[in-house]
Amino acid sequence: MSYQVIARKHRPQRFEELVGQSHVTRTLRNAIRTGRVAHAYIFSGARGVGKTTTARILAKTLNCEKGPTPEPCGVCAACMEIAAGTSLDVIEIDAASNRGIDQIRELREMVRYAPAAGRYKVVILDEAHMLTDEASNALLKTLEEPPDKVVFVMATTQPEDLVETIRSRSQHFHFRALAFGEIVEALTDIAKKEDLTIDEGSKAVIARAAEGSLRDALSLVEQAVSYCGKTIGDAEVRELLGVVPEESLDELMDAVTAGSAERVLGLVHKLRADGRNLQHFCREAIRHVRNLLVARVAGADSQLIAATADQRPRLKATVGRFSEEDLTRYFQILLHTDDDLRRKPDARLHLEMGLLRMVNAQRLAPLEELLAELKGEGTRAATPPRAASLPTSPPTGPRASAAAAGAAIGTAAGVEAAIHASAAPTVSAERGTPQRLAPVPAAPPSVVAKVAAQFDGLAATQVDAIKTAILAQQKFLGELVEHASRWELEGGEMRLYFPPANKALADLLQSREQIERLRTISSQVMGQPLRVCVRLESAAATGAAPKMTPNAPELRAKFEQDPIVRAMLERFGGRISDVKRSEE
Repeated sequence: MSYQVIARKHRPQRFEELVGQSHVTRTLRNAIRTGRVAHAYIFSGARGVGKTTTARILAKTLNCEKGPTPEPCGVCAACMEIAAGTSLDVIEIDAASNRGIDQIRELREMVRYAPAAGRYKVVILDEAHMLTDEASNALLKTLEEPPDKVVFVMATTQPEDLVETIRSRSQHFHFRALAFGEIVEALTDIAKKEDLTIDEGSKAVIARAAEGSLRDALSLVEQAVSYCGKTIGDAEVRELLGVVPEESLDELMDAVTAGSAERVLGLVHKLRADGRNLQHFCREAIRHVRNLLVARVAGADSQLIAATADQRPRLKATVGRFSEEDLTRYFQILLHTDDDLRRKPDARLHLEMGLLRMVNAQRLAPLEELLAELKGEGTRAATPPRAASLPTSPPTGPRASAAAAGAAIGTAAGVEAAIHASAAPTVSAERGTPQRLAPVPAAPPSVVAKVAAQFDGLAATQVDAIKTAILAQQKFLGELVEHASRWELEGGEMRLYFPPANKALADLLQSREQIERLRTISSQVMGQPLRVCVRLESAAATGAAPKMTPNAPELRAKFEQDPIVRAMLERFGGRISDVKRSEE
């Protein structure tokens, strides 16, 4: 007998041998057991996940000499003929090459006759979405009034391309892509059967390269055996498949930790000199950062991590160097870089720029820290007063943006301050000389007033407990809710009202992330699931003052005297260019 590749040799012959499709096998076995076999099925899913194999097993269960039975014997004449592909009662048609109306007419004539030897005729249409519209319409009539003892199975990777009327007359089963761990486990089992030695690193590389397809994984094993022999090592598999070494990913994270642009540029140069695929490296970096992020959130032992047991200690050792925010930022940068690599030429340039962004992202200060720092500096800057100073280096764009956001939070008494950071001192348009701000008296109270909150459906002690829990977990969120003028609880919905003057704070609190944090903490404190929404009080309810003219002298003076604004101007070398009310 001629040589059979591993993928064909170890093709499942029974339902219980299928990997990862228990929802399909359970349904089909119960249908056979109870005699509720449908006349038409659609098996959809990615390549290599078991669609055609399942169709053949279904044919066995229906035509086995001991059947119909969910457990075909595999040794009778019918089972062996179906396994060998020689059964007259199992008709397999490649719809990609037999997609015309003439072929479907021939098929309709064939199914009119009774099975030759078995109980059922099973028609397997592979790549059924390739049928032409005319062929699909010709098949439709047969599916509407199917001959007795005929079962149609249509396998496809694109079920949406099937005619809607065909889908409506068939039972649809979606075959899912296999998980990383399922493929690794299957490779371990097949390695034992084939007397192969495959180390854990090699299994991980093959499982990731297969992208959820067990057939693709077995094809890669076949290729690795031809290259390595019976012993398959990690380094050989990576060289064979062009996969970057794990050491390159470790070098990337070390360079990011050190903030070394030179090291990441050297890494890209080495990868290119070694003939590595730069886009593949980017995708491996995405996978690595994703694993680090999951390890940071759920622990290094989480089953969500796509890594083998011997790789997890390295992840655990690396993840302690980064915060969740850092890893999320790196994840986003690499995703954008991968998109650039796919759509644009000069892969080296775009990969270098992406990795440099990761290095520079380390320098970004979290908004909460910057706000706390500015508040502290504002208090110190109140006495004695001093002129705005020039920073030693130009502020980075992200830090300047964060500072502008901080100003809107700390000084929003019904107004917004547009603050433009500059690397040079503010120059008077009339004289061309540096301006000095007027001396500042003792620091006034914060321009964002903390109003006396009212409660409806909530006790003051309950609100205090919620605030305490929020401050313990998220200081920035705690600062926001302190400015709510009214708390309401009705029908499982908690509402926070803000005065119109604090609209900027309400807008910040309405972000998806902050709302979810507030909902989670409030539900825990109250002991019941809650919905949370943020609203503004009406102007009439709050007795809002009439709208002031933008850039009124007293309004500008108020901001110039605010300690936080002063601290920000001094930190970033900025100036107040305009002052407006928030509703404008």
